[in-house]
Amino acid sequence: MTVRAQGFKKNRACRYCGATTLDLVLSLGEQPPSNSFLRADQVAGEARYPLDVYRCERCALVQLLDVVPAETIFDDYVYLSSTSKALVQHYGRLAEILTGRFGFRAGDAVVDIGCNDGVLLKGYTQPGLVRIGVEPSKVAEVASAAGFTVFRGFFGPALARDIVEKHGPAKVVTATNVFAHVDAIGNFVDGLRPLLGHDGVFVIEAPYLLDMVEQTLFDTIYHEHLCYLSLTPLVPFLARHGLEVFDVERVPFGASGPAIRVFVQPVEAGRLVGSSVKQMLDDEACWGVDRPEPYRGFARAVEQVRSGVLDILARLKEEGASIGGYGAPAKGNTLLNFLGLTPAIIESIAETNAWKQGLLTPGSHIPIVSEEEFLHRMPDYALLLSWNYLDFFLD
Repeated sequence: MTVRAQGFKKNRACRYCGATTLDLVLSLGEQPPSNSFLRADQVAGEARYPLDVYRCERCALVQLLDVVPAETIFDDYVYLSSTSKALVQHYGRLAEILTGRFGFRAGDAVVDIGCNDGVLLKGYTQPGLVRIGVEPSKVAEVASAAGFTVFRGFFGPALARDIVEKHGPAKVVTATNVFAHVDAIGNFVDGLRPLLGHDGVFVIEAPYLLDMVEQTLFDTIYHEHLCYLSLTPLVPFLARHGLEVFDVERVPFGASGPAIRVFVQPVEAGRLVGSSVKQMLDDEACWGVDRPEPYRGFARAVEQVRSGVLDILARLKEEGASIGGYGAPAKGNTLLNFLGLTPAIIESIAETNAWKQGLLTPGSHIPIVSEEEFLHRMPDYALLLSWNYLDFFLD
């Protein structure tokens, strides 16, 4: 019998527009939550959920409808952003960009929603800046210990009012690799209005749908990532909540691979809307974000990747080679489970995050070891699961 957590649900309507005409794009089978690393004694009770991707035929939002309770995902969360040197550099650079563009002064407040261990907040070096994080998981303790003001909980209007009462409106609010994680996204966005005041800026960074499809990055699909963002559905959704996209850019590197970075303001703020917004909307229309054809090609490409990788692994094992894995990111678990891999094929996985070491990967139950232990074992081959850091490794 399939184990399900209490509170699991399947939506019947689009998160953004409420339409019920939803087209199945891709099914990756039933999988456990990708960040739910576990001990050996927890395997028998491991829960699995459908990992199916749908496209809204009205507004073009690509999304998951099967929703794992947020508490199930975040109560025992072991993801630490700062264990990645590449992410530390990336978020440090983002903080520099935001500081230079929006001209912070002493006393200004910046808020990072889903701050994790404070990796982005550490990048702000402006003297006198009030650095505030919002984090629902136990990782909030790490950010607090680093000296940041952290509000523990899921973001919404009540938490936003609490921040404003204590610190006033924010100059800039960021949500990097967070916005697409939220099921009750209308409630989330309603919390932004009081937090932004009349002219604050909200910055979204998230994996970009077109990159995912064009580069066959299906491993970035997992239960935390409830939506796969493009500008076409996002602009009207935010407009219905009194918010306006005024700039957008594609970013070659993000927490889960290539990303989109969206700059949002209250409609009354008055900043000019850059030409980048219309250009991206036109590009998405030309690409076919609201048509089924690109997604059908995507599904075919995913199957080709599965067959190709399994053929390579089978050949290596027939030759007597030992195979390990490098990196234990959430997206790696989507890949491992979709391919049906086990310790019989991938013997162990190296990971720098000490919170994951000694645990097993969800679903595939492959042991996670330190880099030192991995090098001691020295498999003949290693499957790179943290592929978005490849350039960083090569440098």
